[in-house]
Amino acid sequence: MMTDDRPHISELALRRILKAQDQPKRKGVRQFKVPPINFDCTDYTAMILWTTVRVTEPPVTMSISDDDVPEFIREPTTPVVTFDRYPCHTQAVERCIKLVTEASQSVCGKNRRDGFIRTRLESRAEMPVFETKRDFNM
Repeated sequence: MMTDDRPHISELALRRILKAQDQPKRKGVRQFKVPPINFDCTDYTAMILWTTVRVTEPPVTMSISDDDVPEFIREPTTPVVTFDRYPCHTQAVERCIKLVTEASQSVCGKNRRDGFIRTRLESRAEMPVFETKRDFNM
């Protein structure tokens, strides 16, 4: 919402971030709960009923200082914000995507696909792991 081309939507997002920043900080790890989603909405901003959920600041905006957010609101144009880059696909995720694709091509049905994936993962876990070439004695 922050980078939306419509200024009122961008401002709304920034005001929600300000509101989340003003809430008292809780100790420990934040418990994330998926809010109820309205799939019948006509705009993505109405997917969540904002009055019924406890709004917490997204981790990606925590690097923006508290003084910058009100300044972004006052700007007449959409602010240019650079976010920290986080990898969303690790090598392990790519490996799992490949495994699920193989399962989908090999077997039909939810239970058989689950069994295929679990069997493959068990088989891989039993295979010996060699950290160096020296460990691999032939």
